[in-house]
Amino acid sequence: MAIKAGQILHVSGSAGQAGFVIDRIQTGGLTGINVNETKINELGNYETVGTVRDIPDLTFELQSFDVTTELESILVGGDNSEADGTKFDLSSFVPLDILSPFKNSNLYTVAAGVVVPFLSLESMAYSFSLTDSASMTATLRGDSYFIIPGSPYRQVFDGDGTAGPFNFTNTALKSTISGSDYYALSVMVKDSDGVWQRQRLGTDFTNTSGGVTFLVDHYPETATGNIAVVYGSTVQASYLQTVHDATKPAGVRGRDIYVRLSGGEATPVYTTWVGVQAAAVNWRVTLDRDEEFGNPQVVAQDFDVPEVDGSVTMKASTVNALVSQIQAVAALGATEIANATQDPPELDLEIKLTDPADGSTMKTLVIPDAKFTMPQLQGNVGQKLETEFPFASSTGVLNIYKGDPA
Repeated sequence: MAIKAGQILHVSGSAGQAGFVIDRIQTGGLTGINVNETKINELGNYETVGTVRDIPDLTFELQSFDVTTELESILVGGDNSEADGTKFDLSSFVPLDILSPFKNSNLYTVAAGVVVPFLSLESMAYSFSLTDSASMTATLRGDSYFIIPGSPYRQVFDGDGTAGPFNFTNTALKSTISGSDYYALSVMVKDSDGVWQRQRLGTDFTNTSGGVTFLVDHYPETATGNIAVVYGSTVQASYLQTVHDATKPAGVRGRDIYVRLSGGEATPVYTTWVGVQAAAVNWRVTLDRDEEFGNPQVVAQDFDVPEVDGSVTMKASTVNALVSQIQAVAALGATEIANATQDPPELDLEIKLTDPADGSTMKTLVIPDAKFTMPQLQGNVGQKLETEFPFASSTGVLNIYKGDPA
């Protein structure tokens, strides 16, 4: 016997959401736990005195075949109820708590679980091809990892401007960090500017197995939905099959994906890119962690400017079609010669994903200032020519729309 994939869930919670199951996950979990360890020696001693450990640096990766904007909504603090045409900006991500309940074999009750709280988005990679299902892979960074001998829970409270206590629905289990007892594994409070701030045990709040109480200078600042707490309990949770959204497509292939390009000022309307075999869009930032004395957890993570790049791979039907597409990404006329030394123009690149069932648009990715570099033309014996067109955004902007752009 072994633990099977069907037993493992990933439940996300951001902002005011207690959490719901992320659909169509293919892989999900920690892909790296980096802890800087330094051995301490001393004069006159033939043995190492001890090992000093810094705050861990964790990487959590999540790949999903879900082509709706559910995950993007969660990442920016939404609840997936936004109207069609809503634009999501990954640069405005909020800290994300992920709970990973492990169900008992062939049952819906939870036997144990993992909590990875206060994760920050580091990158999002979108991949599209003819024969593979469209996928997106989110990479997040954090500092804490808890293994629960029971069920993980995320509870959201309405702030009332008082110290509390804010009581847990279930009795919490304890984890010890640097000699302190943590019943609340993560506590976030939304400040008066609408920014979610991580709270510090002993400075901002105290905790027991029954709940959390805020200290006098750190009461919740807003009236509703502003306290999010993660904890573990022996009270058994359950996740029935109905937690999965059966209305979403199982997967979306190339036949339902459209890549379109505007020709800039000369041609300000979108035209469909013919002969596309694959496409990729990558968004990423370099996170900078804030730490402080007396705190075993990271205070916050932020970044400067995102980077956005990717590629479109084309199999042209004719030589003329290939040359015309090269001229299109260079915004050239039919008789103009393309060259690699010319600064490429900024073009609007759009990737539209539609529902195989009814053809409705599920999500649209737009890079408003994509600059393409000249493709490398290289033939291989026994293979049809496929040409990759790399691009990058001038400003690092990736606009993600639910459905069609408004």
